[in-house]
Amino acid sequence: MSPISYRDLPACLSVSRGAPAVVLPEDSTMLTDVGLKMREEEDFWVSPARHSSDKISTTVVIPTFNAGPTLPRAARSVLGQTLRDIELVIVDDASTDSSWQTILGLLAEDPRVRVLRHKKNRGKSVAMNRAAAVAQGRWLAVLDADDWYHEDRLSTLTRLAERRRADMVADNQFLYDAGADQVVASAWSKDDDVWELSFDDFLIGSDAYDNFNLGMLKPVTRTDFIRKMKPAYEENVRCGEDFLHILKFYLMSGKSIIYNIPYYYYTQPFGSLSRQWSSPTRIGYDFQSVLNANQRCFQQTSHVLTRRQRMLLSARNRRLKSLDRYFRAKDAFSQRDWLATAALLTLHPMALTCLLHRLHDRLLSRPASRTIEQIATRACRLPLIVVSSQPGESDA
Repeated sequence: MSPISYRDLPACLSVSRGAPAVVLPEDSTMLTDVGLKMREEEDFWVSPARHSSDKISTTVVIPTFNAGPTLPRAARSVLGQTLRDIELVIVDDASTDSSWQTILGLLAEDPRVRVLRHKKNRGKSVAMNRAAAVAQGRWLAVLDADDWYHEDRLSTLTRLAERRRADMVADNQFLYDAGADQVVASAWSKDDDVWELSFDDFLIGSDAYDNFNLGMLKPVTRTDFIRKMKPAYEENVRCGEDFLHILKFYLMSGKSIIYNIPYYYYTQPFGSLSRQWSSPTRIGYDFQSVLNANQRCFQQTSHVLTRRQRMLLSARNRRLKSLDRYFRAKDAFSQRDWLATAALLTLHPMALTCLLHRLHDRLLSRPASRTIEQIATRACRLPLIVVSSQPGESDA
């Protein structure tokens, strides 16, 4: 696959920079620069729906915090979808950069845009739950503010899900290295197939050691199913919330299908080619908090899990723990704290296993997931569905 340069993207996906931040007055009805009154509820404001229709197919939610440089690209990839009956709900999580100015421009530009703005930072889980409560679409999709969609993503995936009577559908993903400014691979390599993802295979494919795992899917889910989850996202979790969301989906007996063709462009937190962080805000991933959240989930759900599912979830927790110790040892090593490095590696030998795993993948220059490829090979039993267009190497 030839690399896709960000410089070759269509003009509609261009990024604007340098807009001044806007601070909202804390009154009951705030009039924005585009003449919309925003209603105050609890600790956030919400703009009115201007595209109310029973025919809205899909609501796309973009939770954003200080993502001013990339938010226009994400938003316009939604508004430029070939599926026109959509709404875009942007949840500004108390950003202090140019994000609000960008959102005002989007509100003025397209009546399908709606916004929620938090008075204080609450995290992605709260943002997703609040957006789901106001969503008008039959389907609910999520888009991170530093990622973007291929223009046919929503039309393709919703049509597949409706044909298969699935509650959730997700696709492969292009892995974009922001430092190198190019797509370096897809998350996994398989033929043009649609397959059902079982609960067990989801757990197998959520290997915490892999650079990409199934807990990082960006699904499109039936809105009525999302609302039954109550809450769909655990609001006390700020890292690893996507995995827990999909885990809860399976605990409620949801049916999920996967399409092997990538329509989602995922920005790698740490570029597999450039070896650079995509953004300073992406550096501080808290493995310990993810581990704590997973352990709480295990304690609360172990009685409804099969023996194999308990084993798989326990194995994931062990790997999260070793990742936490590995990165602690790595930090200590970079600070030349040899005693702390030796202590961490001696007391937690699985950190060495993690190190060997990462070195092996780096030597092979392999950002894609072998585990997911194996699952897809085994699960590709459904007949092929021919869909309209596939994203080519020059698409974005």
